[in-house]
Amino acid sequence: MITLKEIADTYSNEQLFLLLISRVYFATSSANDANDFIASNEIDWNLVKKIVKTHSIRPFVYHVIDQHKLNVPAAFKSNLKDDYQIALKKNMMEAVVAAKITNDLKELGVTVIGYKGPLLTSQYYENMALRESVDIDFIADKNDIAKIEDYLILCGYQAKETVPRSYLKLYLPFFRDIAYRIPAHNFCIEIHWALLNRFAGRYPSYTFFKQHTISYHTKYGEFTTLSPVHDFLATVSNHFVKDMGTKFKYHIDIACMLSKHPDLLNDPVILETAKKYGFERKLKKGLCITKDLLNIDIPDNYRTPLNAEDLAVALAYPIGILKFQFDNPEYMKRSLALQDNFRNKIRLLTISLLYFFFPSYIDINTFRLPVILYPILFILRPFRLIFEQLKSAVKK
Repeated sequence: MITLKEIADTYSNEQLFLLLISRVYFATSSANDANDFIASNEIDWNLVKKIVKTHSIRPFVYHVIDQHKLNVPAAFKSNLKDDYQIALKKNMMEAVVAAKITNDLKELGVTVIGYKGPLLTSQYYENMALRESVDIDFIADKNDIAKIEDYLILCGYQAKETVPRSYLKLYLPFFRDIAYRIPAHNFCIEIHWALLNRFAGRYPSYTFFKQHTISYHTKYGEFTTLSPVHDFLATVSNHFVKDMGTKFKYHIDIACMLSKHPDLLNDPVILETAKKYGFERKLKKGLCITKDLLNIDIPDNYRTPLNAEDLAVALAYPIGILKFQFDNPEYMKRSLALQDNFRNKIRLLTISLLYFFFPSYIDINTFRLPVILYPILFILRPFRLIFEQLKSAVKK
């Protein structure tokens, strides 16, 4: 485990405090260590609030403080307690809704696989409040998307990211999901037929994961989820491959999974899949960062050298990459640096260039052209993207 002194030049006292809090949760540091750090260092508690919000770890931090009676200001703890209660209610509601959707679609002959969100919280954290969840995520067969969408519309859910039905078959090959908002609640349903857009890399699809589903029973209902190894692979598609470990929440998630299943990484399918689909470097970097920051052991064949930037990204404030898209220079810079080889770098640049032309749901819904005029959107899209970049630059 890397010591706080070794990364004092990389992290502020506020970040070191949060790192120490997380180690207390995983029992790799003690409550006394945390209290000693608080007593001997100047900490800006308002800045800590901003960092935990940015990295989506407010209820997690509150839980550790409360369980271990850490000596933090009462107002700071009270503020986090409110976030803890909000997260608990939201996660419970998400779990109930996810179970209902799973069951309803099963009756229609459609299997959806739950991952991340309330399922990850339920399976790997100490209680349902500890993880800030954004949306409910499912993996589905692309051939079932129309049927699933009909069901969501029938339930009264509102389209957030989708396209007219006439465009669906044209949209499926280039993008990865549709999203619907639940009007009564502050979250969305995301249905993924692919775990990554093509510019973010190659990744196994629904067919690969469908072979490894299991039934998972909770007090909120029954779910179709994945075996631990394949659940890990589904999760790292977002945490380490797409988002490249840029939120501390992601490293805590992975540490929770590895803590519950210490032998998980010994299954050869994980590294074989990473090598086959070209995300070995991203996986190893992400795991080594988790190992160094949280002292979670990983096998030697996953270890790779880290630099100060790798560690800084994991708990950066502000977060350096906010938009994980091909037209964001910061995203492209880090993504290129984490490619497995030169061939993959060329592939990334080539596909990213093509994505300047592939019409997204925004283009399709903005211009509202009849599907017969779909090719015209390939011409209009670059102009829309350039216009948005100019408008953003003017605002700045």
